[in-house]
Amino acid sequence: MSFALRYPGLLLLLVPGLWLALRTSYRWGIPNPRPAGMAARVSARALPALLVLLLVAAAAGPELRRVVRGRAPVVDFAVVLDGSSSMAALDDGLESRWDAARRLVRQFVAGRPEDRFALVLFSAHPVTLCPLTADHARIWYLLEHLALDSPDDGTAIGNALMTAVRRLRDSPARSRVILLLTDGAQNRGRVQPLEAAAQARDQGIRINTIGLGGGGESLYPLPGGGYARLKVPTDPDTLKRIAQATGGEFFAADDPAGLARSLAAVDHLEGTALPVDPPTEGEPLARWALLAAGLLALPLALDLARKRGRVPPAWLGAP
Repeated sequence: MSFALRYPGLLLLLVPGLWLALRTSYRWGIPNPRPAGMAARVSARALPALLVLLLVAAAAGPELRRVVRGRAPVVDFAVVLDGSSSMAALDDGLESRWDAARRLVRQFVAGRPEDRFALVLFSAHPVTLCPLTADHARIWYLLEHLALDSPDDGTAIGNALMTAVRRLRDSPARSRVILLLTDGAQNRGRVQPLEAAAQARDQGIRINTIGLGGGGESLYPLPGGGYARLKVPTDPDTLKRIAQATGGEFFAADDPAGLARSLAAVDHLEGTALPVDPPTEGEPLARWALLAAGLLALPLALDLARKRGRVPPAWLGAP
């Protein structure tokens, strides 16, 4: 627990405020040219200064800050998911790469409640489906309802990574990670994957890459029904170089089981035991300063009400 001010610069107003207040002596009542009792004389000098002090303190935004447990974004992730048509392949004959990736990434997100996630989908062009957020339910919903229906097919890995870098570069988290899941080689986009990796490295962002599919023939659903065996070119060497350039790791996932093992390895690799500063939240205290100022001003208000309509003595106007 600690004390803080949201606008500490406003405390400079105390200098002219207190100077004027201490030069001003409030006169209780009217009959006498000076307060008669000790309490009246002290309050006549101190009360204006105390009011100035309390009002300026309230304007400065005092807060009592407490540590919030279990709400720190320990790691900020940008999940970059390949949405090209080749993700419809069935490596195990049961579940497509697309469905397996969405299912297992949902599990990955659910297993890291302290972290924040952004979601980038790409084929020929990257699209940010969700900026960095701690709302895991939103990420879960998007992944569950995503459809593999990109009108402009292709694999623009470099452009997608650059989009993810932009999403993470302003993050205050000490650990920022891009998780790239793709089953193909770059064939679209102006930015080369290694160029994007260099940008990520310069920003202190790691990239963990997961190559889906083994590079051999896989079952692909046909538009009219049935399946055909096709081979999609992959580029594991580039994925390895991307990871190595940024201090990340490359994982090969030949089937959904391999993808599950890869994400489990990433989960272990990006452990949450990091030396992060504990987050805090502030409880505003300005209302208490205003309440104290109001209570101090109440006797002044009552005294002024008592004086209202009464003729001031002649000595008040004397030099």
